[in-house]
Amino acid sequence: MTIGGQIQKLRTEKGLTQERFAEFMEVSRQSVSKWELGQAIPDVEKIIRMSELFDVSTDTILLRTPDSEQENPNPLHLGSVYLVVKDFEKSVEFYEKFLGVTADGRCRSGNKFVEFYIDNKCISLMNESNLIGHCTDLDSPYKFVQNYWVEDLTMEHERVKSLNIGCVTEIREAYPTYHYFHLTDPDNNIIEVTGGYHMDTYVCQSCGMNMQPELFGKNADGTPNSEYCKYCFPDGKFSKDETMEEMIESNLQFLDEFNKDGGTNFTPDEARAEMMKYFPSLKRWRQ
Repeated sequence: MTIGGQIQKLRTEKGLTQERFAEFMEVSRQSVSKWELGQAIPDVEKIIRMSELFDVSTDTILLRTPDSEQENPNPLHLGSVYLVVKDFEKSVEFYEKFLGVTADGRCRSGNKFVEFYIDNKCISLMNESNLIGHCTDLDSPYKFVQNYWVEDLTMEHERVKSLNIGCVTEIREAYPTYHYFHLTDPDNNIIEVTGGYHMDTYVCQSCGMNMQPELFGKNADGTPNSEYCKYCFPDGKFSKDETMEEMIESNLQFLDEFNKDGGTNFTPDEARAEMMKYFPSLKRWRQ
């Protein structure tokens, strides 16, 4: 297993999204993504911080290990089970005194939720007034919310909608780094799914084009493929059998449009040189 693969494995075992992990590491989510994709290597200070966060040795992170089969292919990871409370501030004060610990997460969530960590386990309080659609009857038996997280919120939203098993909201923003949607089960309990939501950061791993979901390619079974665009990967395979150099030359046809949209002024030679440096990091051309 590569360093990037080991970082991703330890992060998911810890129950952290890329955004949450990035906060701990004081870096951007894009930096975490580059580490895990093998496009960059964290510096020594970051490796030491990871070893402390994951409670492993630096050798565990740095030394390659034999690949093993993925034990859990399910994209869902259990985040928290929330206790839904009506008087949020009163409940936070109650549990801080009862548990003897300070609530975590206030700076990130405002007054949406807080987390208490005890023995490496988490119990969370959810502010009922911020839980759209939840009943406000104190006598209601529905007082818990399941929270799951995924790496790709857009893809999971499409997957859950296609199941037709319950009411699914649109993706909502709680704050800039926290997006989620709700699924209602047969007993009207709320299931919240959160995760990475970066409509403007999908990049085709063949031609390097920025993508939104409507430009995703298609797998052979018709499901969307977020790694490649619909022009490069329309039906489960690449549209052309070409080399990286041929792809770059094809991209140069759109240089005027690229310069106009990005406010740049690359010449063909400059653009070609930049793509020759960048394209080897894309999945299709990675050696």
